[in-house]
Amino acid sequence: MVEKNFLQGLGLWNVYFICKFALAYFGYLTLNPLANAVLLAFLLLPFDRKVVRILQTVVGLIAGFVLIYSESWLPGLDSITSNTQNIAGFSFNYIMQLAIDFVNLKMVAWGLLILFVYFLLRRWIRVTVLTVGYFAVLALQPMLAAWHAQEQAVIPTNGAMAVPEQTVDSTAVVAEPTPGNPETITSETIAKWYTAFLEYEKERRAAFPQGIPAKDTPFDIVLLNVCSLSNDDLIASEELAQHPVFDQFNIRFDRFNSATSYSGPATLRLLNAMCGQVDHDTLYDERRPECEIMNRLDQLGFKQHMFFDHHGQYDNYLQTMRDKAGLTAPLESSKKYPVRYVAFDDEPISDDLAVMRDWLRTLNRDKDVKRTVTLFNFIALHDGNRLPRQSRWEAFKPRLKVFLDDLQRIIREIERSGRKVMLVVVPEHGAAVRGDRVQTARLRDIPSMRITQVPTMVKFIGIKNMPQETIHVTGNTSYLAMAELIGKVIESNYFSVDGGSIPLQELIQDLPETNPVSENGQSVVLTYKGQDYIRRNKGEWVVYPTDR
Repeated sequence: MVEKNFLQGLGLWNVYFICKFALAYFGYLTLNPLANAVLLAFLLLPFDRKVVRILQTVVGLIAGFVLIYSESWLPGLDSITSNTQNIAGFSFNYIMQLAIDFVNLKMVAWGLLILFVYFLLRRWIRVTVLTVGYFAVLALQPMLAAWHAQEQAVIPTNGAMAVPEQTVDSTAVVAEPTPGNPETITSETIAKWYTAFLEYEKERRAAFPQGIPAKDTPFDIVLLNVCSLSNDDLIASEELAQHPVFDQFNIRFDRFNSATSYSGPATLRLLNAMCGQVDHDTLYDERRPECEIMNRLDQLGFKQHMFFDHHGQYDNYLQTMRDKAGLTAPLESSKKYPVRYVAFDDEPISDDLAVMRDWLRTLNRDKDVKRTVTLFNFIALHDGNRLPRQSRWEAFKPRLKVFLDDLQRIIREIERSGRKVMLVVVPEHGAAVRGDRVQTARLRDIPSMRITQVPTMVKFIGIKNMPQETIHVTGNTSYLAMAELIGKVIESNYFSVDGGSIPLQELIQDLPETNPVSENGQSVVLTYKGQDYIRRNKGEWVVYPTDR
């Protein structure tokens, strides 16, 4: 009678909280102690009237759903509402496939097992006592940890400047950050570091020639901007990570950060590669002509070209590039190419090899133009693409093999043409083939390093006796390093001598490094002292959960 007059048991709500404790332990959500304590106390209140108990259950269900959603890593309401127009463009088949693929059968099985064990034990064990007791210990842990840290005085006072000190001199080689203990680093520490990072990046500019060398050997520059290909996607694709086309590239950036997990901002960052990294919102402010690499090359006599395997209309992609990055090149119509795939929004996607062959024919016809710079944007690897007349999306791995095979073919055809070409493959972001504890596979709302670390590569075509081995740039880099490399190639008249005018190792020496920071509209992920941290909706910085 005492419990009935004072508190009631949680009943099936025990299963709800036990499942949340398990998800939090494995990093699939972040518990909000205060909100859970309020919900727990509300559910424990005893009510005699049936109507009130029903109302208590209904309110609890609504609050429980809202709470667990807010604690999860799922896209927030702001992210969904800001992308309403783009989501509305998804085909029905794509939405249904996403919904089906979203169900984690392993988690469902564990949930059913917990439910079964609860029904098995509830007659012999007061499960509510265990649930409340475990939650009390869990809720007190942060307070005890903070008290212990304060007692030991281990929280660093200079943490905000630890990593920027490594990059104050853009010509210095950045040392590998030493791992930090997350318990000794606060949200304020990361916030100060992030602010210092943006301030430092604001002033950075790529070293770039003001004119063409007097005895210049003309060549073409290709920026191959590929959607949905990260280093982690290559690992997930197993043997394709060893595709022979990779051995043909002269330079590979091992830790190149595209700084975002969406196409629009990725290409904007590429087109503004002459300047340091800015935050997501600044990308969509006024144009910064001094940062626009295509236009800077145009001023040096490189005629602009642009080829897509799509129309450039989804998410107002092409117009945004023109408005925010000053892109002026006319877009070659994709209607003249054969269709390879059908996109998630039912848009036809052209055969990439046909597009690249058309580009090569275009350059060969225009005999008077000695220097060109071309932006390719390919979305053949984007999630949800399917073969024509098929309803089910085509898996990533076979599409990747087609792309890599096509890339190998076009390299051979350029070599046979006799043209001198600097080919730069710079993916926009990854496809999230494997997913992680924060996001299920195929979701990219949060720009994790798994998604934004992309295989950026450079090949010099038309130079005889080039070194056979690929030179690796091992430091943390981004678009600024790519822009400065292009500048070095122009300034050194690299194509003028067999084997290159300077050694490859000298060409990549002292390229500017950039600390890993990746952003979307509502999320920021960065690496600080060897640990990844995440901030959502301008909230607190927390440790990014990693695989245990």
